[in-house]
Amino acid sequence: MIEAYLEKNILRQLFLCGQFYTTKEIDLDTTSKLLRVCKTTLLNDIKALKKELAPDMIYATRDKDHYSLYFTPDVPRFHLMQQLARPSLFLKTVQLYLEEEPDYIQLTEVEFVSVSKAYSLKKQVLDYFSDCGIKIEHCSPKFTEIERRLLLLNVAYRTGILKVPTLPPGYWDKVETFIDSLTAKCGRIYDKENREILRMGLVVSYISQRTWPLSTNAHFIEEIQKRPIYAYVKEIWEKTNLKNHYVPDEFYFVLVLFNLCDYGFDSYEAIEEDFRQLHQVFIEDSQEIKELIHRFETHFDYPFLGNKAFERALIRLMRSTWDNYQLFMPEKFYLLSEEQHRLLAEVLPLFQQWQARLPYDLRINNNSLDAFIIELSGILRLDKSRFHIYIVTNSDVRYLIYREALEKVTTCILHVEPTYRRVENTRNKRKYQDLV
Repeated sequence: MIEAYLEKNILRQLFLCGQFYTTKEIDLDTTSKLLRVCKTTLLNDIKALKKELAPDMIYATRDKDHYSLYFTPDVPRFHLMQQLARPSLFLKTVQLYLEEEPDYIQLTEVEFVSVSKAYSLKKQVLDYFSDCGIKIEHCSPKFTEIERRLLLLNVAYRTGILKVPTLPPGYWDKVETFIDSLTAKCGRIYDKENREILRMGLVVSYISQRTWPLSTNAHFIEEIQKRPIYAYVKEIWEKTNLKNHYVPDEFYFVLVLFNLCDYGFDSYEAIEEDFRQLHQVFIEDSQEIKELIHRFETHFDYPFLGNKAFERALIRLMRSTWDNYQLFMPEKFYLLSEEQHRLLAEVLPLFQQWQARLPYDLRINNNSLDAFIIELSGILRLDKSRFHIYIVTNSDVRYLIYREALEKVTTCILHVEPTYRRVENTRNKRKYQDLV
């Protein structure tokens, strides 16, 4: 959501930084098309990125069509992103509103910008708040306690800047112990980015509990208790000393944090068990989600219910939409190809028609939706690869088994030869092993 308001040059540099951090190399033509800029602008963005992140770089080179850039192995991705996003006047203005609502004249004094620029920034920020579903009264945003906290977390995570008072002795050690104990208990693995979101979110909770105390109701508590993470967080929260620095209701904001963060596992069994629990909550027990899946099946004439890849992508999209908190979550940037943009245009009406029938207001983060579209395009394989398959076996029964299995593959186009080749007739024999 926030990506639509960030300065375009900063947004492009953030995307490039993420690409270099992950893949080490980009194709200049492909990337310029994704970013919808000319190659000269792209190279200028890379030049600005290199200047800003020079202390954390170890190597950069360019050939005709590609650009490679390597960062020092131990530097976290979020640290690089924060350096690039920190100059953003838009993010600074959002943070000013969250900490002490300014008028646009104050902005000229704080950021040394013209009156017209300050007025434009104020309008941008209020438009952003409005897009997030925040009420605007007399040009002033009216946040709920959780909205204010999540917005502050979103901006502070992107810039690395947060006004923090003196923390209690040993506070950070208790935070690390809490997160470590929780991951050991539930088996979830939080990467550096999500761990930083948790750490910063806990600080936001600590500094907000007196100024903007959290209020809950029975429905809020009932909904958060449905999440698989609830029992784990409750147990570890009670066992560790971190809770001593918080009022009791802050426990529920901690649950919101863990519900928003992405995570992984170190074993297939743990992945499947987590999927089973989420599947129960978000698909089996949700008639609303089943209706959404039915809309997809009808539109695409494709059996999505029971398709694990689709269900995982949909659960990842929907599990954080509760109470529209997804709108405020720090998220990676995604850019869509032309085919994926067309797919998004096709999918948006399905979501909009479904949302219109819901008995409550539900908004989906555009960036999270882009991530879903990327997964969906892979499932539908808009540009399916083609393969010519020969089956090598000594058994006609096995040939039929293999052929039947291959014909069920939908992620690519397979042409299976109608006859099979025997092992003894192949040049490179592999004893006792069939070949496909």
